[in-house]
Amino acid sequence: MSAEARLRMVGHFAAGIAHDMNNELTLILNHLEHPDISLMRISVRRCARLASNLLSFCKGDSLSLERIELPIYLANLAPSLPAPGVRIHIDFEDALPDILAERFALRRVLTNLISNASDAMRGHGRIFIYATPGAIEVRDSGPGIPPEDLERVFEPFYTTKPSGAGLGLAIVRDLMRLQKGSVSVRSELGKGTVFTLRFPTVPAQAP
Repeated sequence: MSAEARLRMVGHFAAGIAHDMNNELTLILNHLEHPDISLMRISVRRCARLASNLLSFCKGDSLSLERIELPIYLANLAPSLPAPGVRIHIDFEDALPDILAERFALRRVLTNLISNASDAMRGHGRIFIYATPGAIEVRDSGPGIPPEDLERVFEPFYTTKPSGAGLGLAIVRDLMRLQKGSVSVRSELGKGTVFTLRFPTVPAQAP
């Protein structure tokens, strides 16, 4: 990769970090108006993790991956997912192998996907999160994405929303790469959209 291309990628990722950090700082300001020290600490820690993610990306490093048991992780995460008015259903196959991921980065990935799906459905509909060996599917019952837009959904700053920044899905792609994983999408107009996240897994013989 050329130095110029690398610089562009760092700029795009930094913009995504700024986008997410602004959300966390807004939460901190809200907590200052209605003091809740525990929630403020959570937001401050998230800001620190965002800065750490940016440093890892600039250095060309992968994130520090850990073993994650998906059924437990998803059950704990579900109540905090941003989907007002939308019903979220979580299901998974039996005897799933643990994945290797970074907990905070995975949270950012799923939060961005759920937020996008909720926006597409305008606060009405269903989102299905389904875990299979080494993968998580996020499926919505929204209007679907037109083919001409589907090809560009991961481009930084590309958006069809009047007030959108066009960074959410670019962030998802970059975070999946940092976790040595990948993301793909398929969509059908009138039926909805499916994002598939793929992760390295822990070998069955690992302790």
